[in-house]
Amino acid sequence: MNAISKFREYMAAKPLDSRVFMIVLAVGSVTALFSAIFTIIEGVGAGASISTLACVVALIVISVIAFVFDKEAICHILLCFVLDFMLLPVAFFFCGGIRSGMMMYFMTGLYIIVPTITKKSVRLIMYVLAGVALSTTFILAYIVVPDWVTPMTDTAWYIDTIVSFVLNAACIYCVSSLTVHAYNEQYKENEMLVKKLESMTVHDELTGLYNRRELFRMLEDDVMRAAVDDLYCMFMFDVDEFKRVNDTYGHVFGDKVLREVARCLGDEVGSVEEGEMAARYGGEEFVGIFHDEDFDESYRRAEVVRKKVESLRFMENPEFRVTISGGVDRCNGMRPRYALRQVDDLLYLAKTTGKNQVTRKM
Repeated sequence: MNAISKFREYMAAKPLDSRVFMIVLAVGSVTALFSAIFTIIEGVGAGASISTLACVVALIVISVIAFVFDKEAICHILLCFVLDFMLLPVAFFFCGGIRSGMMMYFMTGLYIIVPTITKKSVRLIMYVLAGVALSTTFILAYIVVPDWVTPMTDTAWYIDTIVSFVLNAACIYCVSSLTVHAYNEQYKENEMLVKKLESMTVHDELTGLYNRRELFRMLEDDVMRAAVDDLYCMFMFDVDEFKRVNDTYGHVFGDKVLREVARCLGDEVGSVEEGEMAARYGGEEFVGIFHDEDFDESYRRAEVVRKKVESLRFMENPEFRVTISGGVDRCNGMRPRYALRQVDDLLYLAKTTGKNQVTRKM
């Protein structure tokens, strides 16, 4: 199980084209091995057995060069040359030519080997060369040196065709299905990465709350355009004497304090779909947007946040207490900077008149 997990981790670390190439080599090696075994069983001849076994050895050697010695780019082209231009044409002569299943191997080779080359121009050249190699093989086999082709009996031809069809069909199916599976995994990974990047653009990395840019977006798109009777309230606060927290207990503990304070705010604020938002405005400053029926309810919720913060306890520093000071006021229909300046003045008033309190416009 451990070996399987390690192999999955190894595969996951590879890009999609490397995974596909690895699949082609693995499936191709197994198919070539079964083909060699059946060739030996059928008793077609020593030349046929040797040439099909040579395909197996070639695939294994190329796999080692590609992934052990990290020469994958070269091996894409090497695989085409060794199989499509050398070994398969040679095997064609020893395995009965047209009166065998060799045509299936030629077609399968074109289908699963050449497409592994990622560069379009090189792939096109390989298709042309493969076509030339195939045509040349036919000309040599049936016009120039027809005696070189080892004939098969009708029975052997029938059996070889069935076996070749089954092996090639299985090979194409495995390569196709495993490639689609690898593509789907890559797609999911990319989708998760995109979601993560999208989240990073709107959320604060430390606290997980929305960031300042997203706060301004909501204020401009929703709050500023809100009707007079559609009440939005803004609650701005900061952590009292936070510099002392960092100086006394260190920045790691200071970050934990900010995360816990952010959690207290986030627990009390609804979702953006509900017209609410919890955001980190900067440093130790936070903003909550409330969307309530009346102002008193928004003020009450701001007080809930303050009391939750005041009740926070930290195991590593049991004696430490954290408090916040802030201000809350209506903000619907206001320009963002004016609304922020308004609650910032209330925050300053809370700071200068005792701290650990939430002030409101009287």
